[in-house]
Amino acid sequence: MSVRKKPKLLYLMAIVAVAGSVFLAYELGRLNGGYSYLDQRRERDEFTAVVAERDQTIEELRRQVAILETSQEIDQETYALVEQNLDELQAEIQAQEEELAFYRGIISPEDGAAGLRVQSLELRPTDAEQGFLLHLVLVQAITHDRRVSGTVSFDISGSLDGEQVHLTLDDVVADGADGALAYAFRYFQDLQRQLILPEGFEPDEVLMQIRPREPSGQASEQSFEWSAIAG
Repeated sequence: MSVRKKPKLLYLMAIVAVAGSVFLAYELGRLNGGYSYLDQRRERDEFTAVVAERDQTIEELRRQVAILETSQEIDQETYALVEQNLDELQAEIQAQEEELAFYRGIISPEDGAAGLRVQSLELRPTDAEQGFLLHLVLVQAITHDRRVSGTVSFDISGSLDGEQVHLTLDDVVADGADGALAYAFRYFQDLQRQLILPEGFEPDEVLMQIRPREPSGQASEQSFEWSAIAG
């Protein structure tokens, strides 16, 4: 090593020694003040572990909340399904009871009277203005050894512009259909007609007339309050 380079090397070594002395003095001062790098490192590791444990706890809580929410949704869906099945079962039982009552009325009516009779008559509103669906069910009670046939007609009484008016099915039947309803059956028959009442007409009463074709059959009439048969 040349003599010229030696002073530079000594100068660098002196700088490193001074820097080291300063660092050692700084660390010694912190140690004297209660600071420890190792303690700081340990505390930082402990804090990191606490944070990790907290994050794990939060994640576990989130998972449990998700499970509870899913369980609640399943419970609600199960309850809704059970409720729907119960409603359907009740509706089915009611329909069966109504059907049973219907056939019981054919086989053994409460009044014990045999022959042709009206099981039900309804007038159900339709989407058309002043529109109604006439729904008539005729039955032959007790005796069913022969077919019966004939026609059924209706007269509808009410008021129009303050005057009393009587209308037949021909006056109110929709789509140009035949006003008279023909029947021919052994046990029962369902008859229907679409009706359109005149604008402003307010019905009060319906008079139904049954005319059998059999020579031994007797014509009959039966009146119904409109409010009692219109749904």
